[in-house]
Amino acid sequence: MICALPMYPFAAASLRAFWSALRDNLQRAGLQRLPLELTQPDHLLRHWQRSDLLLSQSCGYPISTLLRGKVRVVGAFHFDVPGCQLSAYSSALLVRKDDKRTSLPEFHDAVAACNERHSQSGYHALRSAVASLARDGRFFSKVLFSGAHRHSAQMVAGGEADIAALDCVSAFLLRRQEPEVFERLTTIGYTEPMPGLPLITSLSTSTTALAQLRQALSMCCQAPSQTPKLRDSLDAMRITGFSALDESDYRICAARAEQNTRDGLADW
Repeated sequence: MICALPMYPFAAASLRAFWSALRDNLQRAGLQRLPLELTQPDHLLRHWQRSDLLLSQSCGYPISTLLRGKVRVVGAFHFDVPGCQLSAYSSALLVRKDDKRTSLPEFHDAVAACNERHSQSGYHALRSAVASLARDGRFFSKVLFSGAHRHSAQMVAGGEADIAALDCVSAFLLRRQEPEVFERLTTIGYTEPMPGLPLITSLSTSTTALAQLRQALSMCCQAPSQTPKLRDSLDAMRITGFSALDESDYRICAARAEQNTRDGLADW
């Protein structure tokens, strides 16, 4: 079995402490042969589709498209950061502090930075936000692809782009890690709330094991069962809870993207 939490830039020590506690809970729930450490996948799409995948984290848009019917959804964490509510999250719209534009409509003909086309938070959320503002199917003059939320923020701060949409959890964590970048940025709003980044397991994972995963994740996130070390790691990761979700909860991601195309928004 392999396990990973590859989507957020958590501090390594906090992630190790969380996995240690979750591993103990999984063993108590009845799961055995668990890895001592989390995997650091090189190729996410292949990683997500591994038959020996017990637990990982993906993105809502791939779950509703590329991975639909190929994995099982376990659920999503709750995060205590601006832009999140229970298991729902949104994207922070980041611009430079010295930019005189303060609302999204004012960024017509601006240059946007996106991490990549399969990202719900960095690409599709931004498309949905500007869809009603587009003229002849277009809103931005140019869209640049950065490869990662971190790089999108750097491009805006450095003047290569004017605006970017970052997963609000990533934005919160990166602000702590790269203060010299984020001190030049400000948030002018948030996109529509969507189901949070899905925790997933292999399609071959049994219904019993899926229930054990959900039980262990829920236990880890409940205050009465937390050790001081686990509580410190959850505080650092900003995790406050867990909700069991299914693949059907994420179909809204593909539906929104399809609606944007039907409404005439040009591809970026």
